[in-house]
Amino acid sequence: MTEVIATNQTILVVGGGISGLTAALEAAETGKQVVLVEKRPFVGGRVTQLYKYFPKLCFPTCGLEINQRRAKMNPNLKIITMAEVTDIKGNAGDYTATIKISPRYINDNCTACGDCGQAVEAEFDNEFNYGLGGMNKRKGAYLPHTMAHPQQYILDPRIIG
Repeated sequence: MTEVIATNQTILVVGGGISGLTAALEAAETGKQVVLVEKRPFVGGRVTQLYKYFPKLCFPTCGLEINQRRAKMNPNLKIITMAEVTDIKGNAGDYTATIKISPRYINDNCTACGDCGQAVEAEFDNEFNYGLGGMNKRKGAYLPHTMAHPQQYILDPRIIG
């Protein structure tokens, strides 16, 4: 499916870690249309996995929550998760980007109620917790973490077969 989501005034930000998210927000708040592409099912990157982060040594929830609120409220920012830029054609300031979006296997009406997580019996090692193996499991249908944005469950593709 091909969808045109940009104009010649649109900014493309690749990577939804704390730096990419902040860059996208700052640009969107100046009135520019911004498309943020993140390969993982949520934005925030590694900061979401930290105990505390520099410079204030606060918990990720404090700064990340503010940025997520800003992202939800800004109509100039379109966040596309589980996506990769596969091709860019054109010149600086005049380009076309091709974005491949991987499926979540759970529709966009997800309210993060947890029902699908309880319905799926399969369990896997929780990659979010640094691959601690058998010490930490997650369901086959899961919310990546409590602060995940977007707040949508994802179905692990390994159970689809």
